[in-house]
Amino acid sequence: MKRNIYRLRWFGSAQSIALYSLPWREFAGDLALWGGIGMGMSAFYILHLGAPLLTGAKILLGCISFGLLGGMLCFLWMEGRIIAFLQNTTFEIPISPKKIFSVSDKILFFMIIVIGFMVTAILLMVFMDLSYLLEQGGSSDTEIYLGVFKEIAFAFGVLLFLSFLILGKYSRNLKAALSLQLEVMRKISLGDYESPAPVVSNDEFGLIAAKTNEMMIGLKERDLCRLSFGRYLTPEVSQKILKGEISLEGELKDVTILFCDLRGYTTFAEGRDPKEVVGFLNEYFTQMEQAIRAHQGIVLQYIGDEIEAVFGAPLDLPRHGEKAVLAALEMRARLEALNKKREAAGRGYVAHGIGIHTGRVFAGSVGSQDRLSYAMVGDPVNTASRIQSLNKTLGTDILISGATKELLPANRFRLASRRRTSLRGRSEAIEVYAVLGEGSG
Repeated sequence: MKRNIYRLRWFGSAQSIALYSLPWREFAGDLALWGGIGMGMSAFYILHLGAPLLTGAKILLGCISFGLLGGMLCFLWMEGRIIAFLQNTTFEIPISPKKIFSVSDKILFFMIIVIGFMVTAILLMVFMDLSYLLEQGGSSDTEIYLGVFKEIAFAFGVLLFLSFLILGKYSRNLKAALSLQLEVMRKISLGDYESPAPVVSNDEFGLIAAKTNEMMIGLKERDLCRLSFGRYLTPEVSQKILKGEISLEGELKDVTILFCDLRGYTTFAEGRDPKEVVGFLNEYFTQMEQAIRAHQGIVLQYIGDEIEAVFGAPLDLPRHGEKAVLAALEMRARLEALNKKREAAGRGYVAHGIGIHTGRVFAGSVGSQDRLSYAMVGDPVNTASRIQSLNKTLGTDILISGATKELLPANRFRLASRRRTSLRGRSEAIEVYAVLGEGSG
């Protein structure tokens, strides 16, 4: 037994040992030991003391009984050691559904030995005692019968005690394996996929643990895909795509489109380290997207140094025009804070222009069969982009169309009319307004 304990301790490096065979080795070893003791004692009683063969048979039967029941205790003790060993290590043993020793088979095995052998042993003892009495020609001495009764009662008591020990130990092992599984499931429910379930037995519990670990890998990969997916698309769009709520056919929606473009980006990027340029763009885009999301808009795409955002799709958004203007004002404030930070670091001033327009667009998945993107298609998109370009000629930083102004509450913002202005590529001029700030002052 000690040899198996030492081998269990070093199992991580001595992988030639079949770990799940150790309980069976303990069982076989204990049975062989008691069987050998029984044969030796029987031979001693019969050959040296001249005892009857039935006495030797009873001794051998008793030793085999102790060997079977003691072997089961050793089996369960070693199984408990394996559970304790594997629950504290990352070492995992492959398990095959075809080679498992099922819980039902294990219970049946124990019941056959505990109940079947107990009944068999007691009946044989009764038979042998009765046979001995008949050989003696019967007896009226009650002490003899009382002795037979005491012998059977003692054997029954010992076997029953060992049986309770076996069943108690087996239930503790089952509880330990089940507790490990329940703890892992609790962690999974909390989103912890870094604690695999220990495969502590080669039964259904071990198979469930192995399948749980496969499930954890799948859940971890799924969440990683969702996280990565969400970094390339806004969560609102990515979640609707993952749920299949955005159809290829698309839908017509009344939305407000916002375009934002950096001023002098080409000059800014010339002669600078590309890493510095990308670092600035990432910081700038982060600030602008936070402002847009704060007012329930979503960024559709980054085009070079330009941002395209929408308010009112894919989710319906009341007062989407007002929220787009509020987002633009927060973008202005965040850019001012960013410029103060750059000025303190001895870096140049940056500016941007924002154009906002409201109208009905086609919203849906656009692209090829192999690659799709969620986009807004329609004249309002082009109009918003061209309004954004007007900031360069009008000397403004936020311009909105008359269609957007009609959606705004009275006196909500301070606006300055730039009258009707022609847009590139359009035959008709449209009314545009510069956004000065909030309030009616």
